[in-house]
Parts: sequence; C-alpha cells; structure tokens
Amino acid sequence: MEKRTLTFAQADAIARAAMDYAREEGLELAVAIVDDGGWPHIQARMDGAFPAAVDAALAKARSAALFRRPTSDFSRRVKEGMPLAHLPHVVPLGGGVLLERDGGFFGAMGLSGAREDAETVLAERIAADFAAGGIVQT
Repeated sequence: MEKRTLTFAQADAIARAAMDYAREEGLELAVAIVDDGGWPHIQARMDGAFPAAVDAALAKARSAALFRRPTSDFSRRVKEGMPLAHLPHVVPLGGGVLLERDGGFFGAMGLSGAREDAETVLAERIAADFAAGGIVQT
C-alpha cells in the first residue's frame, strides 16, 4: 500500500464530517485524526461529550494507525478470548478506523463518546466516504 500524506485540510474535513454525522444520529462525540505514524492532526470534543472521550478517541486512532487495522478487530478478538491487554497501544474497542483512498494509507480516525457499536458504524461510514472521495477539504 502506498504511503500518502494526510494534510491538515483533509483532517479538518474528516473531523467536521464526523461531527456532522454524529449530530445527525443525536450523538455527542470526541474525534481524533492522526497521520500514518499515529501522531495527532486534530482532536475535537463536541458540546456534551464527556471529557475523557478525547483521550479515548486519540487512543483508538493511534491503535488503528500503528497496527494498520480497525480497532473493532481487536474488540472482536478480545470477545473471542484472545488476551491483548498487555500489547502497547492496543485499544480493544471499536471506533478506530483507517483512512485510505486510491490504494494509499493516509492515517486513522478515532471516535469516542457513544456505545461501541454506534461508534464503529459511524467511523466505518466516514472512512468509506473518505475512501470514495466524498469528503474533500474546503
């Protein structure tokens, strides 16, 4: 997979889309966008989201970026009995997804502040929109 650079404008557009989608679903979330190395581009907390959601969103984004897989994979594995608690930077909760487009890996996004299943569905929707070119910088 080709390495791509995630621009601030792209990260901003993705974060805004995440918050727009969350509002549509009646959710109050924190969102974190990281580059391909897991370093933060943007962190935001919507009004009403609990404060710790910011750290959780960043941890999910970093986990997805560093392991190049969605955090829902880790969640499923833990539920199946695989002990992952001692691996560094692993957050075994859904809501962390990869940001890929045109065969390139740009970074990852993490969402936190709702039920795990709602975070996962929303994160996957945003990642799919980004992959399809539906989220563009403004």
